[in-house]
Amino acid sequence: MRMLAALVLVLSASVALAQELTVAEVVAAQRAGAPEDGILTLIREAPTVAALTPADLTRLRAAGVPERVIEAMAARTTPTPTPAPVHPDDPRLAELVRLVGSGLSVELVAEQVRRSGLRYAPTVNDLVYLRQSNVPDAVIIAVLESNAPPTPVPTGTAAPSATAVSAATFGPLVRMAGVFRKTSTGTLVVAGNTVEWRDATVPALSSSLETGAIRAIWLRSEPRGEGGTVSEVCVRTATGDDVVYRDADWASGGGTQVASLFQALKERFPRLILAEKPRR
Repeated sequence: MRMLAALVLVLSASVALAQELTVAEVVAAQRAGAPEDGILTLIREAPTVAALTPADLTRLRAAGVPERVIEAMAARTTPTPTPAPVHPDDPRLAELVRLVGSGLSVELVAEQVRRSGLRYAPTVNDLVYLRQSNVPDAVIIAVLESNAPPTPVPTGTAAPSATAVSAATFGPLVRMAGVFRKTSTGTLVVAGNTVEWRDATVPALSSSLETGAIRAIWLRSEPRGEGGTVSEVCVRTATGDDVVYRDADWASGGGTQVASLFQALKERFPRLILAEKPRR
């Protein structure tokens, strides 16, 4: 009994020096025959107790350590600090996390990223944020792929230089795009070889299309009311999606902005213009 008491004293001294009681020390005391109450005293008097992992629990039980001792260790264990939440460098990713959390399928969210026309250049901090927010790998890959260089202009297509023609802004317009033909309001800026949408409803949905990502442009008339029509500009992208623009006041017969927009697109991208097409 004196030897066991001496062992407990030795272990107590080592814990005081190490400032932490480890699983190995408790197993050593158990195998040396130290009484349960003596080990419990050791646990109570230790400055700190090492965090227990599932493997540690298995090791303690395999060594015959009583459940009371294991529970006492767990009660004294210093909890592992929760890492501070990471905030993204690109604030648009917060909207992406919201979409993932809304219950939409992984495939649908990834497809929305690809079709949105948004360009992401995620930093390491952004990737950590997406992982901490439980964004699936398929969506993260779609974000990474969005930063790929745009499709080059096909050989023989003469694209006007950015400096040859000044930028022109059209709006307010209504834009319809995406899988669900989502409608938003904003302005369209045509500058050089780029068509840039500036969304006034959700700024994160702003996007830019290079000439190489546009397959066709046409003006279309749609029925409105009894005998009336409304004009809209349609742009087909390389993904096969149609993006439609109307005047913001189209419901009351407005069409000035769309007419000016189509004329500007005809002058800048004549090879992309098609004759008026009926709705698909």
